[in-house]
Amino acid sequence: MGRSTGSYHHGNLRAALLEEAARMIGEGGVSSVTMRAIGERVGVSRAAPYRHFPDKEALLAAVAASGFDELNRRLEAIDDPTDGAALDQFCEMGRMYVRFALDHPAQYRLMYGEQSVARDQVPELGQAANDLFAHLVALIESQQAAGRIVTANPQQQAYVAWSAVHGLASLLIDGQIRAETDVDALIEGVIATVLNGFRHSDG
Repeated sequence: MGRSTGSYHHGNLRAALLEEAARMIGEGGVSSVTMRAIGERVGVSRAAPYRHFPDKEALLAAVAASGFDELNRRLEAIDDPTDGAALDQFCEMGRMYVRFALDHPAQYRLMYGEQSVARDQVPELGQAANDLFAHLVALIESQQAAGRIVTANPQQQAYVAWSAVHGLASLLIDGQIRAETDVDALIEGVIATVLNGFRHSDG
């Protein structure tokens, strides 16, 4: 049953549109999202979505932005990586990244997958992605300074770590890994492999 426009106030409709767009992407991909269809599914007039988003591209960019916001919130909840258990933060960042993809596959695909929004057209998304990568680089630099991992190009190490967790996240949300697989054990195994490489490789 659709909801009437009277059930939304202020930012509620915008949030509902973002939520429904993510749901539609999960069900049928980006191509399934149209301004008309999403208005019908939310239960508002055809004109209502345009009060918040001028077109589909703006709507998709907002869905991706909401994903970056959520991932940033999760990462910011990790303790300061300069404390005595700093390697725990490195591992937790990897866990949170993969878990975010599993919890929010539609947003993840818009952020990093084949359906990702062109960042050169939406500068704030490019900045959000750069900020997340910079966070990982800073974490690696702190581990190098403390002597916990091998000293090497921190950006290259960040790309190695990112490639590992991104590859795992993508395989999981695309159903390329068998359902009976112990996902938690797999996540831990990938993170441990990366970390062991950083500890023992001469670069």
